[in-house]
Amino acid sequence: MVQVLEFFKTFVDLFNVNAAIVIFFLCAHIFLKMNKLDSSVFKARLFLNDAVLHEVLTSISIAGTAFTLKALLELAGLFLPIKNIIYEYYLLEMTQFIFVMAFFYAILNWNMFLAMPGRMDLSRANT
Repeated sequence: MVQVLEFFKTFVDLFNVNAAIVIFFLCAHIFLKMNKLDSSVFKARLFLNDAVLHEVLTSISIAGTAFTLKALLELAGLFLPIKNIIYEYYLLEMTQFIFVMAFFYAILNWNMFLAMPGRMDLSRANT
């Protein structure tokens, strides 16, 4: 049981490091791309394509919820007798994983929106 727990924690830690590196480069790309865009054209594209804004805000909301849930689970583990349940079922690691995946999805969606100016729907691959 201890070996499985250590493997899972190691996997989540390595995943978080790799995801953080990718998120850093995607955020840097977005920052550089935003400086080159004409703000009026960008606002018009965003106004015409509300699906992108909806997906990004939904992903950020899920990430924020996972972050809050992790903090509440850590607090509950300090004062309530459910500490064993929290660690036995890897609830802290799962909330961390959900946070990173949702945030990564939001950044990737925003990056695809900036990189592909003629595309209206990012959820379909052949459009």
